[in-house]
Amino acid sequence: MAMEKNILVINIGSSSKKYHLYQSDNLLVDAHFEHDKNGFVVTYAGDKIKEIIPEVYENGLAHFYEVVKKCGHVSDASPISLIGLRLVAPGEYFTSDHVVDPVFMTNLDKVAKSDPTHIEPIKIELEYIHKLFPDIKVVAVSDSTFHSTMPEVARFYAIPPKLAKEKDIYRFGFHGISISSIVHDFGAKSMDLGHRAIVCHLGSGASVTALLDGKSVDTSMGYSPLEGLVMSSRVGNIDAGAVLYMTETQSEDDLHKLFYTQSGLLALSDLSGDMRVLLDAEKEGHIGAKLAINAFVHSVRKYIGAYAAVLGGLDTLVFSGTIGERSAVLRERICGGLEYLNIHIDSDKNKSTASEIDISKDGGVHVYIKHGDEAGEIMRRAGMLVR
Repeated sequence: MAMEKNILVINIGSSSKKYHLYQSDNLLVDAHFEHDKNGFVVTYAGDKIKEIIPEVYENGLAHFYEVVKKCGHVSDASPISLIGLRLVAPGEYFTSDHVVDPVFMTNLDKVAKSDPTHIEPIKIELEYIHKLFPDIKVVAVSDSTFHSTMPEVARFYAIPPKLAKEKDIYRFGFHGISISSIVHDFGAKSMDLGHRAIVCHLGSGASVTALLDGKSVDTSMGYSPLEGLVMSSRVGNIDAGAVLYMTETQSEDDLHKLFYTQSGLLALSDLSGDMRVLLDAEKEGHIGAKLAINAFVHSVRKYIGAYAAVLGGLDTLVFSGTIGERSAVLRERICGGLEYLNIHIDSDKNKSTASEIDISKDGGVHVYIKHGDEAGEIMRRAGMLVR
């Protein structure tokens, strides 16, 4: 009898770490380590949030591994056999999933400077992985693979092709693992995504993606996760001329910090990048919070309209991500004024936080709240690459 595979899935963000342990496609245990307003916390599925010291956060992988060993999920007789790691990185090489090896690391080093916010934490985590599991294969699952179906008109920037090829500058798109999982789940549950669909993945990082028959044809993020929507602390769209002007007085490092960590909702509100904080502040009359929220809603609605034009109409609208799934207020505001696209939502249904519910009114565009299962998608794809 073949031994069941234990697959460890790791998802490292700029301010969070998520770990999932699967056995034969079944989730055994998961943990979410993250920065909180007052420090660091960890949440295990089914448990309450627990405060942790910074050292536990930094060594989240070792802590998680000790927990799953104590629970008896892994042992010498049933070890971890494969690791899947979410990868956010620009470049043609990274539009495919790869087993982590010296060639992979060389390519990662080449692009590290282009997006240190995402790539540096991944490199650090890989060091922890190799120390704890030196003999276990690691599969880097690309967040951009799903968008490789985009046509040239959506993928190319209007710069000389020779320069684009030399510098590997194209619109790669991100959040593809989550969107791919949503498409997969619709099919697995015989739910109709429709011929023309738009997925709004709204969290601290946010994007909108246009789908034709479940395949990406355009997406708001581009070469990096900076482009597109107003985000928590990321700038979104900004004129290249303005960036060139800022280079006269600000260094590359300064601009990186500005665009990734000091812009977006945080900058417009002059208060916070946390949408929950802004919604509370808006109720108390905070002008900056109101501006930031309105700018976010405006940017999402603008992309929905643009992608409805790209698709030639719309059958299904999907809200995912922490904001998309949890905020009835923002779903209502985003959909308000989109009646011309036949988008009408039921106020009572919209108050639900249940995944997979259709909150549209009868006869209109289907509007779903849908949780993206990034961990499950990473597990599946890692297993497919290494059988």
